[in-house]
Amino acid sequence: MRNRILDKTLLKYLLLFYFVAFLVSALSGVVAKWQGNAFNTYSWSGMLFNTTFRYTSKLLFVILALLLVRYLQERKGISQWVGILLHGVFGVLLTFYSVSTQVIFGNVFYGYDDPVTWEYIYPRAVLGTDYNFFLYFCSVAIVYAYYYFKKQKEYELQESQLKTQLLDSKIRSLQSQLQPHFLFNALNDIAALVDQSPDKAQDSIADLSDMLRKTLQLKDTKFIPLEEELELLRKYLEIESIRYATKLKVREHIEDSTLKLNVPPLLLQPIVENSLKHGFSYDHDNLIVDLNITTHKDRLIIIVSNNGKPLTLEKDHFGIGLSNILSRLDTLYEDNFVFEMTNIKDGKGVQTLIEIPS
Repeated sequence: MRNRILDKTLLKYLLLFYFVAFLVSALSGVVAKWQGNAFNTYSWSGMLFNTTFRYTSKLLFVILALLLVRYLQERKGISQWVGILLHGVFGVLLTFYSVSTQVIFGNVFYGYDDPVTWEYIYPRAVLGTDYNFFLYFCSVAIVYAYYYFKKQKEYELQESQLKTQLLDSKIRSLQSQLQPHFLFNALNDIAALVDQSPDKAQDSIADLSDMLRKTLQLKDTKFIPLEEELELLRKYLEIESIRYATKLKVREHIEDSTLKLNVPPLLLQPIVENSLKHGFSYDHDNLIVDLNITTHKDRLIIIVSNNGKPLTLEKDHFGIGLSNILSRLDTLYEDNFVFEMTNIKDGKGVQTLIEIPS
């Protein structure tokens, strides 16, 4: 859709500019008449009427000239330089137009008999060319500045929208990647229960169905409240508890004030899953996972720790789930986040730290 030749906001700016110019001119006229230096043949009301007429006629001329040049640029495709040249011509013509209308105004309203001829108008127009030229090009400057900043704002908005679309696309791609990853792992866990405990396997399938229904609803969601994220995590742990029974214990230490804060969906589950996958070992057959969530200033701090097997090579523990978290955090927060996975001192387990804006 084409842009309007002259929109209402720009027209308001032009009217404001000419109103200020009118006030300055009216004030100088009052002072000049008061001191007897000008407008001696006019009454006070006549002088005000004359000033109003002059600036109204100037404004009409300027708006028509601006409309014509912009029409030629927008619809006929004339170059910027041709437009500037036309503005220069109109800037000069404004003076002759202004003098001509003043002569006609005096003849009609005050009974003057001034000739409307080139010989009479030219010398008077030359005297006022600098002021009228300046007045016209101030109007041109307002128009060009307005459209420049408007174009910049539209460009920034478009750039922001494109960036948001790209971010949304990346987040959807990452979350779509994570859902089948979780599904395959959960199905493998359930498959291991089919022969050993069919009833438990059946319960796990029901829990898995409920959790998948919730995760699929997050397909186009960049953030969810922490309490919803915790609900998803607890669903996952219900499935895993059937497999690990009393060998797994999860303890939550969560500040109530954090529950309404937004976090990326499926943030906690891959970390806890990683704790189970790498924490259990021959020497660590009972696993305790502690989930601590607090706030400090404007930061949300999440610490997931376990008493399981220490890390050997940190990179070996960054599978699809954790790599996915890192990619999403980087996309959402750029450099404004912390993600650290370290061994607890004295070989007492592994700690994962996440710090994001609250």
